[in-house]
Amino acid sequence: MELIGDEKKIRALFSEVRLADEQMMPSFVGVWNRAQSKTTRPHRVFNLSFVAATALLVCALVSLAWWTSRSPRSQEIIAAVPPITNGGPQNVGQSPVKALVGFTPVPRRHYSERSRSLKLAARRQAVLIAANKKAARDAKAIDGWQSPTAKLLSSPSDELLKSLPQLTQTAEELKSFLRDQLNSQPK
Repeated sequence: MELIGDEKKIRALFSEVRLADEQMMPSFVGVWNRAQSKTTRPHRVFNLSFVAATALLVCALVSLAWWTSRSPRSQEIIAAVPPITNGGPQNVGQSPVKALVGFTPVPRRHYSERSRSLKLAARRQAVLIAANKKAARDAKAIDGWQSPTAKLLSSPSDELLKSLPQLTQTAEELKSFLRDQLNSQPK
């Protein structure tokens, strides 16, 4: 009789829990309508933040191009200083342009396209050789790798399991074979 009363209590508790769950759970119709409204809304072709970022990038590139075309290009002129032969005072009043008249500019070194390409090819080849050496070291490391659990897979009875008797032997020969194998194992 007491079991029937306990069963009724359990059913009442379960019905209360089910009722609470149903009240907290949204209705199917509401969820369905929200899903339908999200799929029917037209998507914007351009996201406003994407357009703003693209416009900012274009403005930055245009201003960089304008700045590089308008800025004066600095040319390296390295002047050779003539030896001072006169121990007397220099003309301080001379303009700097007239002071540079006696100087000869040192020409800039221009590398030919062929020497540049040779340097680039040598650099690429050096990188390729270094990558090949690294790959060879990695291959050697992988080749010598052993599983840390390999020792767990070996057992003292490996010889017994790896050396099976012939099926043509009689039962007595099989018993003697097993006895010999068990006796020959180190303990």
